[in-house]
Amino acid sequence: MPIDDYEVEIRLFDPTQHERAGFDCGEKRLNNFLKLTAKKQHRDDITRVYVMLRSGQPQILGYHSINMGTIDAEKMSNLPRGAPAHGQLPCIFLSMVAIDVSVQGKGLGGILLNHVFEKAKVVANQVGCYAIVLDVMSDGGTEKFKRRKAWYNSFGFHSFPSNASRMFITLKEVRAISPAETEVAK
Repeated sequence: MPIDDYEVEIRLFDPTQHERAGFDCGEKRLNNFLKLTAKKQHRDDITRVYVMLRSGQPQILGYHSINMGTIDAEKMSNLPRGAPAHGQLPCIFLSMVAIDVSVQGKGLGGILLNHVFEKAKVVANQVGCYAIVLDVMSDGGTEKFKRRKAWYNSFGFHSFPSNASRMFITLKEVRAISPAETEVAK
């Protein structure tokens, strides 16, 4: 994918190859996750971290972290038809998205979010997945929270009726806005 005068690629995080020490997205919690926690959670199968790089370079420009989970069907604004009797719907949690300050504002966050959509479609096609769920980070105050929430909303995410900071998008909606199956990072 070309961005300005360089190509970017998204790869499964490999701490032996991807340089994370210089990464700074402007948010301490997101920086610390990549630098201190991602390697362990990735190794322990708690999450999968995908990194965005300039093609052929090890410095991380951005990343996202996803893992599996469930949501209570009763928390949805409309109870899905055919929901399991136990009331839990399978989902992918988007736990982290961050872009280095040196490349913010160039659309890289949208590319990472589209990568999450592609991964979710693959998972849903193989094992079932009702939605992608995330919690909007409140670090940095009310204005940053509102900007983050509006950004996710621009991609089709909706707030849960019972929790304004928890958002979701169903796989049906993902397929409608991103119908083509494309190759995703391995």
